[in-house]
Amino acid sequence: MRRFGKILLLFIPLATFSEGWAQYVTPQPSDYYERTMTWEQKPQEFEYVREIDVYWEKLLWCTIDLREKENQYFYFPIAKEGIRGRKNLAYVLWDAIVSNEIEIYEDDELKIPLDNDVVVARATRSDTIEVAVYDDYGEAEYSTVTVPKEFLSDDIYQYSFKQAVYLDRAQSGMQMRKLGLAPLEERYKEIDGEMEFLGTVPLFWVPMNALPVRVLFAKKEAYCRENLVHLPTWEYAFNSNMFTWFITREDNVYNRAIHDYLSGEDALLESQRIEEEIMNISLDMWEY
Repeated sequence: MRRFGKILLLFIPLATFSEGWAQYVTPQPSDYYERTMTWEQKPQEFEYVREIDVYWEKLLWCTIDLREKENQYFYFPIAKEGIRGRKNLAYVLWDAIVSNEIEIYEDDELKIPLDNDVVVARATRSDTIEVAVYDDYGEAEYSTVTVPKEFLSDDIYQYSFKQAVYLDRAQSGMQMRKLGLAPLEERYKEIDGEMEFLGTVPLFWVPMNALPVRVLFAKKEAYCRENLVHLPTWEYAFNSNMFTWFITREDNVYNRAIHDYLSGEDALLESQRIEEEIMNISLDMWEY
């Protein structure tokens, strides 16, 4: 009888606990429990930086190539609706632009604002083409057809980001702060019947220090792991540098990028030289 009484005492609170939570747990059709932890997350607070504590600083422009294996989660999933609500970075940004959640800029200095509605209208503007329709006698009749256009992430294979690298006395080490992010679009031109690659052009710049952008990245998960319980947010992915990147420009008196004076393997070696130079500066600050 004594054991039976203990069992009853154990079961009573469990039943009450389940009934109390039943009114809050409303799983989505594709889930078996409510997922709210990511949606309720707040962006990480930045360390306060005093001007007097920063004694060395350099600005870098870097490129993330989504064709690299470590960066493919930026590109996938390519479905516009995503997978179970998780979308690639291009659609995360695009949805926020369409809904006017974030501000965007034309330049990497983040001084020339862009109208979100104008950018959306430009990217989804319908094109008209002439189509030839042949009858039974082989005669062609031309008609104008309107082809709807929509924003697709398939064409974005690279991102450019601008970051500050600095030495801070208060934090005792090399620090990095992402400042701006831009999806890059490849441009081609038809020359003698062949498409010639002209280069990449930023579609827009996103201010990564702005609170709306930080909130957006803190609430959206990056689909880059097999375990769905521990998917990192885009904020964590950027703050932790969970990707490979290469330097395309450093601030300099000529205001030029590496490709303006070097190309091919030489440009890659120059990128590595800049990175090694920064690492050496970080190491030289320590005394043994």
